[in-house]
Amino acid sequence: MAELQLLYRAAGRPAYRKVSDAIRDRHDMPDTVSHETVSAIIRGAVLPRWIKVECVVRQLAAMAVTRPDPEAEVRRFHLLWSSEDDRQRERDLTRSARQPTGSPAAHGLRRPIGEGLPPQGLFIGRHELLDRVGAELAVQLHMPIVLHGPAGMGKTHLAIEYAHRHRGDYDYIWWVPAEQFDATPAEMTRIADHLGVPRSRSVQQTVRTLLNRLESGTAGRWLIIFDNAGPAGEMAPFIPSSGGDVIVTTRDTAAWRGRGRLIDVDVFQRPESIELLRTRGHRISQSDAERLAEVLGDMPLALEQVAAMQSYTRTPAGEYLAHLESRAAAVLSQETAGYPETVASAFGLAYDRLRQESLGAARLLDMLSFLAAEPIPLALLRRAGGTRLPDPLGRIVDDQTELEAAVGRLGRFGLARVGDDAQRLQIHRLVQLIVRDALSESELRLARASAHRLISVANPGRPDDQVTWDLHSQLRRHVRVCGLVNSAEHAARAAVLDQIRYLTRSGDPHEAVNLAQEVLAIWSRSGAPVEQTYKARRGLVEALTEVGRYDEATVAADLLWQEIRDNPDFGPDHELAIDIAIRRGRLYRIFGRYRDALALEQDLRSRVRQSPGNEARFLHGRNNLAASYRQLGQFAEALELDRVVEQERRRSFGSTHNWTLLSGSNIARDLYGLGRYAEALETMERVLPQTRRELGARHDYVLLGNRTLAMAARKCGDLDRALAVSNENQKDCLSTYPDDHEAALASVMTYANTLCASGQFTKAWDLFTMIIYRYRRSFGVRNPLSLTACINLGIVLRAQGESNKAFQIDRQTLAVLRQTVGPRHPYTLAASLGLANDLAMLPGERESAAALLADTWHVMRQVRGAEHPETLACAVNYGLLDARDDRRIPALGESLSRLEEVLGAGHPLVSSLRQGQCGECDVEPPPT
Repeated sequence: MAELQLLYRAAGRPAYRKVSDAIRDRHDMPDTVSHETVSAIIRGAVLPRWIKVECVVRQLAAMAVTRPDPEAEVRRFHLLWSSEDDRQRERDLTRSARQPTGSPAAHGLRRPIGEGLPPQGLFIGRHELLDRVGAELAVQLHMPIVLHGPAGMGKTHLAIEYAHRHRGDYDYIWWVPAEQFDATPAEMTRIADHLGVPRSRSVQQTVRTLLNRLESGTAGRWLIIFDNAGPAGEMAPFIPSSGGDVIVTTRDTAAWRGRGRLIDVDVFQRPESIELLRTRGHRISQSDAERLAEVLGDMPLALEQVAAMQSYTRTPAGEYLAHLESRAAAVLSQETAGYPETVASAFGLAYDRLRQESLGAARLLDMLSFLAAEPIPLALLRRAGGTRLPDPLGRIVDDQTELEAAVGRLGRFGLARVGDDAQRLQIHRLVQLIVRDALSESELRLARASAHRLISVANPGRPDDQVTWDLHSQLRRHVRVCGLVNSAEHAARAAVLDQIRYLTRSGDPHEAVNLAQEVLAIWSRSGAPVEQTYKARRGLVEALTEVGRYDEATVAADLLWQEIRDNPDFGPDHELAIDIAIRRGRLYRIFGRYRDALALEQDLRSRVRQSPGNEARFLHGRNNLAASYRQLGQFAEALELDRVVEQERRRSFGSTHNWTLLSGSNIARDLYGLGRYAEALETMERVLPQTRRELGARHDYVLLGNRTLAMAARKCGDLDRALAVSNENQKDCLSTYPDDHEAALASVMTYANTLCASGQFTKAWDLFTMIIYRYRRSFGVRNPLSLTACINLGIVLRAQGESNKAFQIDRQTLAVLRQTVGPRHPYTLAASLGLANDLAMLPGERESAAALLADTWHVMRQVRGAEHPETLACAVNYGLLDARDDRRIPALGESLSRLEEVLGAGHPLVSSLRQGQCGECDVEPPPT
């Protein structure tokens, strides 16, 4: 009722009739509610049917100024209502049981005895676990159900909830606290007393007699719950082998393996955490609940404690969250009525016992408390063997048997979750926090240094090698969490640098930027060696380029290049200088400086020699030289070089290496540029599935490959496939890259070109106008990328009959392209053909159009080849004008027949040309 009053006040205390009328007018209400019932509900005069309460809660939630989620409010109040309903039923049953035996109300009533069973509290979620417990108990295997997991996961609450929900299925339910082994016999004698089993002089004999009675089947239906039990061997003398049901809750997973039917009780699912916080806490919003659940790692005990304390103190959730993030250990030590065991006390006691039993295991936990709270393979720990970790930790890590024994202790004390194969363990973040809070300053320094040494030694190096990525992935979060960037050790800094490069190479350059910037800020204050600082700056340049922050990357690359070149200890031939020069070449290509990029790549070709151990850098340089050839439209030269690079990469790194697969995609792009569309499509169909399997669906190489596949499919005339692939690809790219990233804009360009080819001109126009704006904003008005988008927009405008607008755009675009990339570049030729098509549509400009087409055809024939589809389309356009001024251009019929041979019969372009429509040259800039 208190919570309902709060909701009523949040709704502005509306009149009861207003609430009733609003409920009646809504179509999503399960029932109507009179204003008298609304009054009774809000005043707490009665406990009405739930359907009436639900209507009132839904309406008050809709009126509340706090705008709570109505569905969450309904769930929250249903739990409160159900709890009160259960209590009323309990009272009614108790009154009935007290009536005379012959009375109708008492006739046939069998009340189960819940000896020691804790009361049923507020319970959230866990539906699958409850169902699984029931399903397992339904199968009579005469083995106990074992709810296992670290402390704080809600094993006890799960058992309590199951017992209460199924109390009608049993004649007797007994709850046995089993944490103190010595107290268990006394608990069992109480059960014997309830069943009338006579006590013997020996407690052990009384227990044996009790077990015989339970196993005989004469004691009715019973359930015994042993809570927080120790090892299975200790508990075996107290567990009946048949006759009823047994549930055990324990932290000691390993000791019960093979001795019971194990059910793993882990942290809450995030929606369950949020529901508990919003139900139990005081006005916790959805966003605050999500943040609290994240900080608490979805641990049920912590969630219960925090929600109870926040509700009791009425502290605003945001303020409470700030306290929790700044001093969580202190907050988690606070006791609340109804929650005598706190997170800190539960784990603090277990940690103290661990230190008493094994200091080495405690030191292992100390070290792991500085790593990320995620599964850690024992193989990772074993890699640190022989690295002079301080004893007794060093002895444990060096000895596999000792290590496994220490891990077993962590699991037994409930301080870690140990995998089924005992080869993987996980420490919850709150356990880590409590352990760190218990350490002295010297112990903190020792544990942190041990964590740094562990990660440094486990670093596999070679982040360019795809084989090492799994190991780098295992270290990824640990590097940040343990503060490895603060270490002054050379090996630690090398591990950080490798992590930056791995993140960039594996497809997470945003994280690489963040890590590199953090590293440079810290190392600049600590005086890191020059070479390591140079490498961090190189990593930042690479990552900035990959995330599309090209201006920043260019400034950083130029400055770093100058410093390395002028440093007498390095110079222009140093490997770092060469690496940064390669990166500058790509930035030149991005900003349309194709000739500068080619000159730089050719200079690097003379500097980098092929030698053992240098294959990667040598082939990377050749790969970039081919990229410069593609940007200049020299696709034949690019194809020749890419084929050599692909063969060498296959030989050096294998056919499934990411660089080998990239070279395969580059070959397809070269074939596309040469007009060999069917070969390009076939190549991508071969390379792309393998690339996707090796690198994942969102890797850069896969996204670029999907775009190339869509381009080739469109040029082969398969417009349906091209539309589907290009649409999906542009969605993936826009969700992966920033809006102004070259790859994102290029993917939209490909989709817009496909829409245009499919006759969807309005949608294509919308997209082209958008990307032109973004290209110009990011790269400038005169950048070839901006100009190619203008060429494609001209095609759309002509298709819509806007020849004057297209003419104005194409004339200016052609003029700028002639200045920036030259008159023989494919972009310039495509713009020239587009302008000629504009002229052909304008009154009195047919002769000008024919002259421009003739000039364009002659250059196309020299640059693109006589058999290139665009050269043939240019000849067809000239023939459609019926101009025979230049007899060297093939006749219309001859050009159409040859184009049909190249593209295939029934190709959409050939069909449109035969109907008298002009051929167009849309543009698809190659990746940089």
